[in-house]
Amino acid sequence: MRMSRERIFYLADRIVAELQATPEVVVRNGDEEIRKEVRNEVIRSLTDETKLEESIEQEVRRILSSYARPVPEGSREWEVLYTKTREEVFRKRFRL
Repeated sequence: MRMSRERIFYLADRIVAELQATPEVVVRNGDEEIRKEVRNEVIRSLTDETKLEESIEQEVRRILSSYARPVPEGSREWEVLYTKTREEVFRKRFRL
């Protein structure tokens, strides 16, 4: 599922705020530059994760569309095949 830029920025701000509110995380007062770097890294991570999810979904849909007997998208059978194929693609990519 593709996340909008606004959603990614919102989530990044929430993650940074939660980090700052965590007692185990020490952030120096007035060091806005570090906060920006952390936020940018969170944005990069969320963007990379979104791209990975998209590429896995595309591969799963490609595999499902190659079946000789097409399965109607949204049906229970399609959901089961989608989940099973997604797990297989994930294991193949990450060698799990």
